[in-house]
Amino acid sequence: MNNFYIYKLNYNEGEIGSAKLVSSTVIFCDRVDINEDNLRDEIKRFYEANYQTDKVFIIGGEYLKDNLLEVFIAKQEKTFIGIPKRQDTFLKDNIYVLTFNKEGSLTCHNGKTIPRGFSNLYLNEGVQNIFIKRGGLITSQGSHHFVFPSGKHCDKFLRTGNILIVSSEIYFIAFALLKHFDETKYNQIYCDTSSINSIAFALSELKNRFIPPADRKQIPIESFSSYDGLYKNSFSYSKNALLLISASTSSNIISYILDSHPMIERSNIVVLYYLGEEKNYSNIKDKVMCNLTHHSKRNVTGVPFYPTYKEENCEHCKRGSYPVAVSGDVFLLEKPKLNRIILSVTDAEKNLSDLVHQFKSSSKRETVFKVNYKENTPQKYEVYINYYEILEGLSKGRYDKYRSKLHDYINQYIPSNTRFIVFLNDRASENLAKYIFDEIKANYIDSKMPKIISQENLHEIENVAGTVLVVGSCISNGKNLLYISRALRKHDHLRIVYFTGICRTYNKEHLNFLKSNLKQGCYGAETNSFIEVENLFCNNNSKDTSWQREISFLNEFIDFLKDESAPYPVALAFFENRKKILLESSGEKERGLSEKLFYPRVTTDPYQELVIRKNFAFFKFDKYDDDVTQSDIYFTISNVINSLRNSEKNDRNLKQTVYVRGILDPANFNRFNDGIIQASILRAASADELAYVIDEDLSQEMYNTLETIIRYHKNEQGEALLEFMYAIASRKLSLKKLHLQKLLEIIEKECNEELLKSFAYYIRKKILDDNIKMVEILEPVGDLET
Repeated sequence: MNNFYIYKLNYNEGEIGSAKLVSSTVIFCDRVDINEDNLRDEIKRFYEANYQTDKVFIIGGEYLKDNLLEVFIAKQEKTFIGIPKRQDTFLKDNIYVLTFNKEGSLTCHNGKTIPRGFSNLYLNEGVQNIFIKRGGLITSQGSHHFVFPSGKHCDKFLRTGNILIVSSEIYFIAFALLKHFDETKYNQIYCDTSSINSIAFALSELKNRFIPPADRKQIPIESFSSYDGLYKNSFSYSKNALLLISASTSSNIISYILDSHPMIERSNIVVLYYLGEEKNYSNIKDKVMCNLTHHSKRNVTGVPFYPTYKEENCEHCKRGSYPVAVSGDVFLLEKPKLNRIILSVTDAEKNLSDLVHQFKSSSKRETVFKVNYKENTPQKYEVYINYYEILEGLSKGRYDKYRSKLHDYINQYIPSNTRFIVFLNDRASENLAKYIFDEIKANYIDSKMPKIISQENLHEIENVAGTVLVVGSCISNGKNLLYISRALRKHDHLRIVYFTGICRTYNKEHLNFLKSNLKQGCYGAETNSFIEVENLFCNNNSKDTSWQREISFLNEFIDFLKDESAPYPVALAFFENRKKILLESSGEKERGLSEKLFYPRVTTDPYQELVIRKNFAFFKFDKYDDDVTQSDIYFTISNVINSLRNSEKNDRNLKQTVYVRGILDPANFNRFNDGIIQASILRAASADELAYVIDEDLSQEMYNTLETIIRYHKNEQGEALLEFMYAIASRKLSLKKLHLQKLLEIIEKECNEELLKSFAYYIRKKILDDNIKMVEILEPVGDLET
């Protein structure tokens, strides 16, 4: 319920120098009657969220005078029963019942004088409170800023249409405009955007309440399409028209209107909200309903002034922020700006190639970087780092560089007074704890030997002087470390050293947040120590991963193939086996996938798995093609895409906002023509990053690429075609309807392979035909865009 507009107002009462600050509650009654039950409920809710004020001001139209006095004076105790710690005498002495006339002037009806400080502030504060509370100030997120029709650049803009949600608040704004609307003069109201038409309608209706029914007017209300109606002189205004300007950041708009439309007088124009410099406001303050601009004395609750720039000296443009045009009758933004990204070696983390080189598979075995596994949980990592294999490799003489660094860190950071070694609840963390223990145990006599304890047995730790070493093999989000941190707080004599084999957080910000929490203690931000032997930033998703989504898709796809009349026995057997491989890979025996991540090349007999060829751009080392697995390549591409998602470079990131869309350019699939790289991009990308449906040119370019892949699908150039088909079928890669239709026609004509035909059949039936039927139901005329 919002039948009444209630807000707080603080004002100064008394002479300058001895004035005191008075708190007040304002209750605005916008209707022609009062629902007392609703009123009591709203007063109660207001005071549940706000403190009791010194005074209460009731405002309603003259037509409500008797009703106001009855409800707020005669029935005062009942009306204000929801005020906590209510004092009847105090309330009676400090309540003001006010009515307004058709010019908006106030009169008090219960024997009191309206305080001057209140009169000076209540309108501005009331309409300002609505603007701020309802989010009228739109602020960009840094990757973009706004360009107004006037050509000015800014990272904020005032959008009055956002705030017009509640009728009582709309009528309060109309009440503030009464003094500007002379019904004997104006026979037309123009609004600069149709989004504020509701204010004009409320203003006209409110004015008519004071006029005898026979003399009431229905005032025509139109929008002049924001700046177009002013700058392009598309409207002819008369001196009998009231112009409502939703917002302005300078005084220029009024002078421009007067210069461009000489038939209009200054009195015809009202700016609802102003936010700008003080010197400009003084020139137009008589024509401004609400000055939003913060002032340390006159408007402490206002909005701080923000600068605007001309294009040639825009500070936002200089920082690399995208200028996004704002246009339209209701200030709707133009379609999002497309940030098209072609992957480059400079996008990779600096240590990515060294990490892959250090931990790459050997003859496609002993793989560290895998997918689709996580220990002790049904959730599975998109990217799984097999630290158990690293420890196994150390015992076999592999990973010399890591061994050297691990031992140096053990010697440097593990104190001689370590009393306990706590390991996280996974096998690799336990093995790393034992590895560390074996390296340091020669330094201790038997009675001082550190005790190894699992995370589940933290109760065995004693509050003795010394150090507890918390060991984690591979840390992604740090939840277990934070749990242990909380559990160890009671042991105030123990210092904590967190020691991780590999820290693999999503981005640098998350890592810094984790460190700052874990290191904090009784001596400040560096009380505890956090050590990571290696760190990297990668996809940490463990819900709805690429391979878990594929299992869900296969469940539906297999049922589809079984139910359909078209026989695809070879395809059905293949996809049932594919599902089995994925399910088994997530278990303890396989511990993730290193091969068969992707659909194979299906034009050969037998089918060929996708492999990397020489001269892979993201590897700075040679002789890898006989060693690395599919998961090594996927890990590399996934990391590059993850880096782009977290990049601070505005022209090179894949961040998604309302105004800027990060898209993987279709040219990536021409530049990287190895099928395994194309498949890695398709799997690692999100649907937003492959949404070519949002732009005609993008969809056309992706269609051109896919057309070539289809026509040459029997050659190496088309080896990843089945992955592209799966990406479309699973609705990750999206195209315009026309382009999708053409692709299916080409596949049905050019491809004889049953697996390809089964995907094409599914896409036609479940995506293309279903969407066409939906459009026929919802929109009989028009083209399908998804």
